[in-house]
Amino acid sequence: MFGSMEIQIQYLLLLQHFRESTGGIFDGFFLSVTWFGEVLIPVCIMAIIYWGINKKAGTFIFFTFGLTLYTNVFLKMTACIKRPWLLDSRVCPIETALPAADGYSFPSGHTAGAMALWGSIAYKWWNNRLIRYSMIAIILLVAFSRNYIGVHTPQDVIVSIAAGILIIFAGDRLLEWVDAKKNRDIVFYCLIMALIFLLYLYLHIKCSIQMTSYNPIEDCVNPLAMKHGSYSKIGFMTGIFTGWILEKRFVNFDVISGSVKKKIISILAGLIVLQIISALIYKTGLYIMPGHIVSALCAFITAFYIIFLFPFVFKKFVNH
Repeated sequence: MFGSMEIQIQYLLLLQHFRESTGGIFDGFFLSVTWFGEVLIPVCIMAIIYWGINKKAGTFIFFTFGLTLYTNVFLKMTACIKRPWLLDSRVCPIETALPAADGYSFPSGHTAGAMALWGSIAYKWWNNRLIRYSMIAIILLVAFSRNYIGVHTPQDVIVSIAAGILIIFAGDRLLEWVDAKKNRDIVFYCLIMALIFLLYLYLHIKCSIQMTSYNPIEDCVNPLAMKHGSYSKIGFMTGIFTGWILEKRFVNFDVISGSVKKKIISILAGLIVLQIISALIYKTGLYIMPGHIVSALCAFITAFYIIFLFPFVFKKFVNH
């Protein structure tokens, strides 16, 4: 896609040689950097912005994050491109990075997540040079870290960055369109729910077709596992947009007012309660439901809690 695959593999081998020749001195740093594209950090940052800094910017970030998840899931299951070490046995990723690098390679989910969060922050605070360049630096570091640790090819991260830029601009225009006229929020919500259902249907059909020729010995990626792994993303997307429409219609929450101390305490309390709720649902849910359904439910509750439940409770009982 971006030059021949052999050129991309050679690039990864060059980074691998650098890792080996330096005794892995930078491995820990880049393994830590990649966390900025994981789920935990983005979710906490989005909650902090939405609850305590700028609700409108927080809503925009959640929108772009949801649209990014949708795009990433669709592209992964459509392209079905294998990881670099499966394309070429000479590629040896950092071993500790392998558990989080299951499934298909294209596009990079970590880079996509970094673009959705840090790219949206840069876009919303573009006039602040410190924020702008800091956010861009984080995105580039996350993207490079995925190549450095050997779990993604250059095309995986480049496409994620390009798609992220398009989604950020599209998300901004979409929110402007929704806010321009009454009841457009209902139209958009119905449309996005239909698209999420179609994505689920697509994953089900694609997986069913792939499973007919799946060989557990020869095939390195289990299509059923990939489908089940996408459930949490679908749950999070559904939680984002369901929470958004309910908050917009029935709560109309504003950011936490008062002193910095009050904001910090309120946000920390909100995040702690979220962690407790998620842990309880996950642990109890595993007794009665399959793991992938529990993960989808927890992801839904996480987004729904941040966007609707916490604002509803805070406005009704704390800021009343």
